[in-house]
Amino acid sequence: MEKKSMLLEMRNIRKSFSGVTVLRGVDFSLKAGEIHALVGHNGAGKSTLMKVLGGNYPDYEGEVVLAGEDVRLITPKTALAKGIAIIYQDFSLVPELTVADNIALGREPCGGLPGTIAHGALRKRSEREAQKLGIRLPMDVPVRSLGVGGQQLTEIVRACSQDVRILVMDEPTARLAPAERELLFSTMRRMAAERGVGIVYISHFLEEVCRLSDRVTIMRDGMVVETGVGAGYTVDSLAHLLVGHDLPQHEAISHELKLPLGGEEALSASRLTVHGRAPVDLSVRKGEIVGLAGLVGSGRTRLARALIGDISCPGEIRIGGKTVRRLTPERATRHGLALVPEDRKASGLALGASVEANIVVSALGKLLSRAGFVRPGSRPRLALEMIRRFVIRPPDRKKIVGNLSGGNAQKVLLARAVASQPIAMILDQPTAGVDIGAKAELHNQIRNAAQQGSGILVITDDLDELLDLSDRILVMTSGTLSGNYPKSEMTRARLLAAISRS
Repeated sequence: MEKKSMLLEMRNIRKSFSGVTVLRGVDFSLKAGEIHALVGHNGAGKSTLMKVLGGNYPDYEGEVVLAGEDVRLITPKTALAKGIAIIYQDFSLVPELTVADNIALGREPCGGLPGTIAHGALRKRSEREAQKLGIRLPMDVPVRSLGVGGQQLTEIVRACSQDVRILVMDEPTARLAPAERELLFSTMRRMAAERGVGIVYISHFLEEVCRLSDRVTIMRDGMVVETGVGAGYTVDSLAHLLVGHDLPQHEAISHELKLPLGGEEALSASRLTVHGRAPVDLSVRKGEIVGLAGLVGSGRTRLARALIGDISCPGEIRIGGKTVRRLTPERATRHGLALVPEDRKASGLALGASVEANIVVSALGKLLSRAGFVRPGSRPRLALEMIRRFVIRPPDRKKIVGNLSGGNAQKVLLARAVASQPIAMILDQPTAGVDIGAKAELHNQIRNAAQQGSGILVITDDLDELLDLSDRILVMTSGTLSGNYPKSEMTRARLLAAISRS
């Protein structure tokens, strides 16, 4: 076997923010044609290390050696000129531009006149670049009209279409359907084997890490725990190295056994017609967790938006048994329905506001005094209670949410929903992009919310998560509900078969 040449060496990398050290002398290397997984708990420093590589943090300490050359990465443009492309967990697309325009962003072909763009050539080139990866996307629609999965694929095509030597993928499969994941994996292997691209793969899906990686580096608390051959790890051994302790366990008594037979209705819809699709009927009882399974594009997120009133649709929606007319997101919230959206950056959190402000915003009505003012001290008390309950790190209510790790930001989003003491919650991809420890903590919080009486509808691409959390699983295909199964009747194989039917 031909020995792979060293493509990248990062030596003794250090980075601090406002006196808080995030990277504590990290060494990381990458060989040409290698898939090197970088894993760690949320806040371990993985994304910060890759942002150093991407030129986002020019004030880092340490050395970066690229193909034997000492380099200083001071801007993203510098990194890209060196052949380094990064697909970040939070998308960097321009929502108003088309898919074709986003793929070609920064590489637009010139038109016949100075300062113009050859739009026809641009579209054909973008489509050709997607086809080379086996990805089909609607080139002429604004990228904002795509679901999260489609936006993720657009990011992947844009990055892969550039002449890159190093490609960093930060949680690229968190929002992809199983078939799309397999397509991505084959594309990664082909890029590594045929073009010699070195790929840094950041993922919390440990099965994928063990299956894909030539090498694995585990980080914890801003330091490297160890680096080893990918085939030498199992999911259990990686999980132990990641969290450094046993994972949190949920109650020994099955939540399913605690459900009251024929419990009161928390959320229901009758003949709800979303974008001309077949009418949908569904019901979630108080204290029940209902999973909603389906491929990307099956209509799950549109259904969630219809239930919350973000899309106006014919049909009847009841919250707590009461019909809500002229439904809007504001009226839904007032009646006791909370939504955790799939894209926490674009439509979930106020990134420039504090942890406290984000947590209490949905609960302000419950904090008001009889005179209509928020009771003194109630905001910080509620925020600190939720910070402790959800183990948000750092435990600082004044911390700006945009400066948190992805997992801790997701905890803030779920804490905000729970803080409002809702009758029902819709959780769309509630653990996307969080590590195995944070996922277990969030699962426990979801179970706790159900046990306190909330009815919960969970939408997720993670089949194991559906099987673990749900009391009942609904299957959605082509915009309509095609199955309703007790969890006891479902296995992973049966669930995959059910959602794959056209």
